[in-house]
Amino acid sequence: MSLEILFEDEHFIATSKPSGLLVHPYWKETNEKECLLKDLRDQSGHYLYPIHRLDRPVSGIVIFGLNPDAVRKLQENWHEDSTTKKYMALARGVHEEDLEFKFALRNDNKVEQQALTLASPLEKFERSTLMDIEIKTGRKHQIRRHFSRRVSHVIGDRKYGKKAINDFYKDNYGLDRIFLHAYKLSFIHPITQVPVTINCPLPEDLSAPLDKMRAQRQFTPGQD
Repeated sequence: MSLEILFEDEHFIATSKPSGLLVHPYWKETNEKECLLKDLRDQSGHYLYPIHRLDRPVSGIVIFGLNPDAVRKLQENWHEDSTTKKYMALARGVHEEDLEFKFALRNDNKVEQQALTLASPLEKFERSTLMDIEIKTGRKHQIRRHFSRRVSHVIGDRKYGKKAINDFYKDNYGLDRIFLHAYKLSFIHPITQVPVTINCPLPEDLSAPLDKMRAQRQFTPGQD
């Protein structure tokens, strides 16, 4: 499978990660050899340096460095206001107003770390809401855990969600994965100092279920 290149210069390369693919393997978690880093390395011919990662079931923008200095400089600003990481998610429940999740999450060593997630409703359905999300910190499974703790889990999340609800969306709309997608990354290029914005539209496995939900919402019984 050919990966879509979203951005490339002499310092960085960004691609669209499909759902189900690891960004790069962690020896404690898996012995799989297949991963985004390897596939993109083979496709581009570049030696790649990881900067961040997305959870296996999550899709969207992942950026790699082409040299250690570029990676170090971008990571220095990764959690600053000059860097914006936006996601789109389908969350359980109908949300009318903006949400702010500002409570700590424990890491793998059981240490609490401050975490901040901001979310705004984009589109409302009968049982769920399409949300525009920005993370201000980078904790493990941050969006998924924040929404789940507020009984508003991300639809399709098999780890933190509810099986019955996930099965409903799978059976009725064909949603067979978590509805969470990293669609925009903006930052000041640490080498050129030029603003960079990378966009990544929803993939077919998310846009198709969304279109089915829209069609059902617009249907009025009794009309031809």
